Amino acid sequence: MPQSKPLRLPDPHRIANGDTINLECGRVYSGTLDLRGKHGVRVRTAGGCGHAAISPGSAPSGWARHKGGIWVASLDTEPVQVALDGVPMARARHPNAPQTWAKGSSRNPSSIEHVLPHADLKDALVVYRPYDWMIETRRIRDYQRGNILLADKIGDAFDPPPQVDFYVEGKLWMLDAPGEWAYSDGRLYLWPVDGKPPEGRVWAAPPQRGIDARDTRAVSIEGVQIFSSLIGIDGGNSQDLHISNSEIRNSAENGIFAGGSGLVVERVLIENSVQNGILGDYGIRNSVVSDSVIMHTGTFGNPRRSKGALAFEDASGQRITGNRILQSSYIAIRVHRNAQVSGNLIDGACLVLSDCGGIYTFARDRQPLHVRIEGNTVMNLAQRYAHAIYLDDFANGVVVSRNLLRNNPGGLQIHNGFNNDVIGNTFSASAHEHILFNDTGSGGNIRNNTVMGNTFQSHAGVPVFRLWSTQGGNGAQGFARFDDNRYQAAAGGFAEVAGTGMMNFSTWKRRMRQDGRSSLQSPVSH
Repeated sequence: MPQSKPLRLPDPHRIANGDTINLECGRVYSGTLDLRGKHGVRVRTAGGCGHAAISPGSAPSGWARHKGGIWVASLDTEPVQVALDGVPMARARHPNAPQTWAKGSSRNPSSIEHVLPHADLKDALVVYRPYDWMIETRRIRDYQRGNILLADKIGDAFDPPPQVDFYVEGKLWMLDAPGEWAYSDGRLYLWPVDGKPPEGRVWAAPPQRGIDARDTRAVSIEGVQIFSSLIGIDGGNSQDLHISNSEIRNSAENGIFAGGSGLVVERVLIENSVQNGILGDYGIRNSVVSDSVIMHTGTFGNPRRSKGALAFEDASGQRITGNRILQSSYIAIRVHRNAQVSGNLIDGACLVLSDCGGIYTFARDRQPLHVRIEGNTVMNLAQRYAHAIYLDDFANGVVVSRNLLRNNPGGLQIHNGFNNDVIGNTFSASAHEHILFNDTGSGGNIRNNTVMGNTFQSHAGVPVFRLWSTQGGNGAQGFARFDDNRYQAAAGGFAEVAGTGMMNFSTWKRRMRQDGRSSLQSPVSH
């Protein structure tokens, strides 16, 4: 929280191409640093007394007690985020607990049927789960006799399913627990957990960017802090945007959003992004993210749709190296074509959403990905259908080597994938299986994979492999070549194969004609 009156940022009309913007160390600048369309601009902190900070938010003042533990202050603009002592609070919601969802039904895409305790719902938000891996948000246009009428969806949003888990948020009547806030009629209401007056402790973020670097070329941002904004740094359609030695905290959507080409992110801390830590726009090219920390993505307050802590969904030329990705609600690292993912630590992903991977890639067009996933540590994922590495939707041309995959629900899933190499990895303490081959649709998709030189350390009762196929055991026999692996696994429950069920190691070798040079030891005890 700023201890002195925030300074004003430079007028964008006075920023020339090639300028260096020196921000005073240890000071807070209020507003959005607007660099749109500039090229060759350098933004940095001057002096050695700590990062200069930028936030479009403000500190409401004049707080008065409303009732009970709730306080109120005037605020001109509805915030997208409210932080108390630098920690984001949850917007008031019903039902109350962050992981508690109401049960409703939906007979059409524009309504949810459920009786709520209050009729004031117009313009509130409804948050619902169309799938285990997806959270959607829609505005409410009306509420009539137990029928929540939804506003039109935006973009590629999914409709609510017939039986839907949901909650509603954003109305004052929902403010019924410590740690929540609500906005109504130009006033901000909040209930501090510690019961202390909020004066001088609150920072409210409007729906604005910290730094707007859209349509820029060769802009560098060095040694600054950005906090409490909608998007920390927006580099949409930028060329050669370089962000280094900086901190981005409490972003209501993305810490960094970037498109175009040439993004470089080095030694950056991104913390408490509600949706994504770094999100690459469709078609982004030649991106580098290295030696950075992305933590607590989508894991505080109320959950939102997330594509990943570090997400390049339709991209080419990514180099993701030496990062720490800690505590993510969904995928930790998502890459697409011509990507290198190496030397990263992922600790805690898939904490809210399922059907998820610590490191994830896919190829729905079935063209080669040319992706290398090497030397990473992925551990402590959650949710039943979460895998440390997930090669989804016809992924092919991927090398997975020398990774340590420890204490996850599943180690690796190959879903309809082919021509992938899984070599020299260590799988340890997977809860359900080390590798799942999941052949769906018409079957016959999984083929020509290699699983060689790996070490598998199983708890008792956990099979090394599950081979699922709509074509049964005959289809499963061609999934991969297995050899030179070291197994610590139960002899009687070594693998589960479609059409056959669970089989021991000897039967596996005989029927699958695999693992002739591999070894088996007793499993690790709990």
